[in-house]
Amino acid sequence: MENLTTNQALAGGAVLGGIVATALIIVLAIYIVFIVAAWKIFTKAGVAGWKSLIPIYNVYKFCQIIGISFWVYIIIIPFILGVVSAIINNNNITTAIDFAYSLVIDIYIAIKLAKSFGKGTGFIVGLVLFQPIFELILAFGSSKYVGDYKEA
Repeated sequence: MENLTTNQALAGGAVLGGIVATALIIVLAIYIVFIVAAWKIFTKAGVAGWKSLIPIYNVYKFCQIIGISFWVYIIIIPFILGVVSAIINNNNITTAIDFAYSLVIDIYIAIKLAKSFGKGTGFIVGLVLFQPIFELILAFGSSKYVGDYKEA
């Protein structure tokens, strides 16, 4: 195997740097789109869009928008930490239980979000399976906020 010359090493580094920079720009662009989407969802719900940018407070306001208690989110945190811990420790049973619980919570939140914007079952399924795409549809589509969903 030959040793790389300085020019070859620099060229390889430049190519790798270009790939990393391109990936970073793409991820940043996607992140900005989702920030704008969250802002639009908050605005449609009558909440100042800037409130979607503040960590923890945005979750509190989101809970108000969809009509659930903020404490539901607080309850979720130990289960999320349990999933992370189980993955790190390779404990498949705990991971499966925590994943199932998180999925149930995700479905509940998807139902509340969809109903808050007057959407039906198909949209709920879309929110569960393709959350980012359907949140963009909520934000940039013609849907209107109808208020937090109250179960009869």
